[in-house]
Amino acid sequence: MTRTGRHGARGALLAALALLFAVTPVAALADDITVTANVDRTTVSADRAVTLTVQVSGAMQNVPEPKLPSLDDSWSVRTSGTSSNMSWVNGRVSVSKSFNYTLLPRRTGTLTIGSIEVDFEGTVYSTDPIDVDVVEGAAPPTEMEERPSSGVDSGGRDIFITTSVDKTKAYVGEQITLSFKFYRRVTLFDQPRYEAPDLQGFWVEDLGEVPEYYETVKGLRYRVIELRSALFGTSAGTATIGPARLTYRRERQGFTFFSTGGTPVTLQTEPIDVEVVPLPADGRPAGFDGAVGDFDMTARLTERSVSELQPVTLELRISGTGNIRTVPEPELPELPDFKVYESSSSTETTKSGAVGGVKRYEYVLVPQSSGAKTIPAMSLAYFDPDAGEYRTSAAGPLQLDVTPRAEGEAQPDFPVPAAVSRLGRDIRYIREPGGELVEDRPPLHGRPWFLMLQLVPVVMLVGAAAYGRRRDRLAGDEGLARHLRATSLARRELKEARAMAARGNSSGVCAAASRAVTDFIGNRLNVQARGMTSRELESVLRENGADDQLVARVRELLTTCDLGRFAAGADRVEAERILGQAEDCMKALGRLTARGFRR
Repeated sequence: MTRTGRHGARGALLAALALLFAVTPVAALADDITVTANVDRTTVSADRAVTLTVQVSGAMQNVPEPKLPSLDDSWSVRTSGTSSNMSWVNGRVSVSKSFNYTLLPRRTGTLTIGSIEVDFEGTVYSTDPIDVDVVEGAAPPTEMEERPSSGVDSGGRDIFITTSVDKTKAYVGEQITLSFKFYRRVTLFDQPRYEAPDLQGFWVEDLGEVPEYYETVKGLRYRVIELRSALFGTSAGTATIGPARLTYRRERQGFTFFSTGGTPVTLQTEPIDVEVVPLPADGRPAGFDGAVGDFDMTARLTERSVSELQPVTLELRISGTGNIRTVPEPELPELPDFKVYESSSSTETTKSGAVGGVKRYEYVLVPQSSGAKTIPAMSLAYFDPDAGEYRTSAAGPLQLDVTPRAEGEAQPDFPVPAAVSRLGRDIRYIREPGGELVEDRPPLHGRPWFLMLQLVPVVMLVGAAAYGRRRDRLAGDEGLARHLRATSLARRELKEARAMAARGNSSGVCAAASRAVTDFIGNRLNVQARGMTSRELESVLRENGADDQLVARVRELLTTCDLGRFAAGADRVEAERILGQAEDCMKALGRLTARGFRR
């Protein structure tokens, strides 16, 4: 079976790239907290900086800030931003936040970064110390600096993409991890458009969580979004992972809200050839049916003793690492003393780096005679790619004590089909009561409410005709349609802005409030306001009767929103004040345009 996985991978990356602009933590249960620390290099020259990243992960609402040890004797320390990531797995929200620091060594030698502590609800979590060798002269390059980029970067060193695999030779059905990375150190005009590689010849499983972190490449620090997929070759031969593409637009210098983005630039990675080798013929068990990985099979009966003809459930469980979805159903042994009915099956997949999971099968067994019964052992043959050999996991045998059915005991309904019994040989007629039937109320058509009900179709017909005329008018008059929809569309934008304010996303508040006011002006006046410069927008407002005070209020609001979105002080923007200004501007603009609009 072959599955390209194009749409699933594309949707996962688009959702991940949205984290470049806003990441919102949500409330969750506070447990399973982990704290890790790492540096981008462990050997550095005395004139180069080291990037320290502390990551706090877990199901929590507010991520506490880590407490660094005293580093004044060895390092000059400055903060260099944070990044966040949120994932939803099996109904649980997990939040991960990275705190980044730039460390400049004050002396040479082995410098130790002591344990970093995080205090969460009275529990202190700490990291292991990290040693960094500071040397005179040039330090050896890191692995990332030595690795050539597989991306074609039309925009210079500020943005590039790469694809890589953890192995270029694998058995049929063995996992190959594909990693797509998007590096950037500049602001983008809008959300990039991603085109997944062609993965013909592979079964594809998206690995779910998409990490976001910082990485230093050739002395430059980049923000990285990584998308990982698990590939399983479906047939022997050379399979090619096609090029991945990313199209983006950078912001121009002197960017304002009324500017348009730069020319689109498309980056493309190089194809990667993977050699998929067939499974060896030597040592292949007779019952092998294509399972590749490391699996374990168990079996159990829900009861140890039952009466004759009473059902008992046989449960089989297969767990381990590998493509669990392609593991075939085990073949049951011959069970002449039982009637066998398949009840249900289920598959649960885990994707923590290596794909794995659990497969469950249930069978209903009905013993046909009494006595001690034995269910023979069952086995699953699979190929372990790490060991390069075939292995077998066995379960059973299982023992069941079947007692004779008591004399006079009714035969159980399961699984005997229900019988049809005859109740009689003739038809029993309905007996009508004696006496005279008298109507004690007027007929239906003579009641007042029934007469009033006849007016409903007339009212509906008149309403439908009025609605049709209005719809035809709006279809033929785009300006009127925009004028009437302006208020509802603007309120929708402000509602989105308030939701972002509640989550602490100041940049998103500024963007939504600016869109609401600009679109409101365009819709009420039937102009394309989004493409206008600041002066053009002011000219349109004045042509429609706006005074200098209203024009100044609109200009001030949009300028504040631009600064809140793209300037360094976005976190200090007062969201409630901006929302109040946006509503005041829309009320004034509504009064201004109430008499008509431009056609």
